Amino acid sequence: MGCGLYFVAVPTPARITAQLEHCSFCPKLCRHACPVSAATGREALTPQAKMERLNHIRLGRVPLTAETAEPIWGCTGCRQCTVYCEHDNEPGRVLMAGRVLATQRGAGHPALADYPARFRAREDRLVTQLHSRIPAAQRTDDAAIGFWPGCDGIGKGTPDVLAALALFQRAGAGHVKVVDSGRICGGYPLIAAGYLDGFRWHAAKVASALRRFRTVVVNCSACVYTLRALYPAEGVVLSPEIVSLAEFLASLVDRIPRPEERRIVYYHDPCYLARYAGVTEAPRRVLSRVAELREMHGSEGDTECCGGGGLLPKTMPAAADAMARRRLAPIASRGGGTVVTSCATCSFMLKRNAPSSVEVCDLASYVTAQITEPAAAL
Repeated sequence: MGCGLYFVAVPTPARITAQLEHCSFCPKLCRHACPVSAATGREALTPQAKMERLNHIRLGRVPLTAETAEPIWGCTGCRQCTVYCEHDNEPGRVLMAGRVLATQRGAGHPALADYPARFRAREDRLVTQLHSRIPAAQRTDDAAIGFWPGCDGIGKGTPDVLAALALFQRAGAGHVKVVDSGRICGGYPLIAAGYLDGFRWHAAKVASALRRFRTVVVNCSACVYTLRALYPAEGVVLSPEIVSLAEFLASLVDRIPRPEERRIVYYHDPCYLARYAGVTEAPRRVLSRVAELREMHGSEGDTECCGGGGLLPKTMPAAADAMARRRLAPIASRGGGTVVTSCATCSFMLKRNAPSSVEVCDLASYVTAQITEPAAAL
């Protein structure tokens, strides 16, 4: 299974083999930590069962078909199981390697057939949406600092993109413009779909398109991980510094006015931002500037996935939505409230599944809405 070479924490096939063996014979110590199996109630989707299935395929005990490989698609790569693993195994990354193997051998998920072509078509559509929804004066391909909202940001969260631009302006960073380079997504969905060659091709194109920037501010947690970790792991040199939107806003926090009244809000940590990139303090600094911050059940490194990762909304859409509802259920049980997150995909998944008592906001949108003092008060 050399297809796992692109994974930062799984550098060799031998390491993949060791992790598969460890998980296959483990008494399911991380069972409780998998949001997919918890939301679906399917034993076959526990981390141990998914890894055991992939191990049986590797050893030839089970034939590799779309049907036998189905469990390996029941993972968002959220990494919560790793938090509870005594061996620091990475089932999410190993299962992604298994997807590459399955796709290469014609046993990919039926919902992802011809995905590279569909991915490129979506990129074209999103470029058109970018040009129609974001004013030309607010996008550029030659600024020192570019804003990369992510594909869900452009496709489903245009108001949040505009709110971020307004916040940049208010905080004295009006020179930051939306990247207009013909590329919208960092390519993580291609990896999640098992198309390694397609990812490599796309990563090279993105790296070329972004080389003119000194810094790129990203509001997609999977893109932050992909650009920071998967590109270098594949030998793709990315010139600009990659900064999450939360980190960039934290650098401007002293320029953000404090509102007279501060509402109670809960912060949802995106999995790829918190557990892969280690970005947990920055969004809390920003939110604490304008709100009374409360922690959700499961936060920072122990956050619970919203269901948006790993292409789960395409391969197991009911499970993905159930995970988002499960994430918000404790807030609803306390009478409701406002949940803020700093990832366009998390924002979309949670908004789509929020009960009427729970309001979900993007970080930049929430902060922008709370600023009522005149600019002169800065």
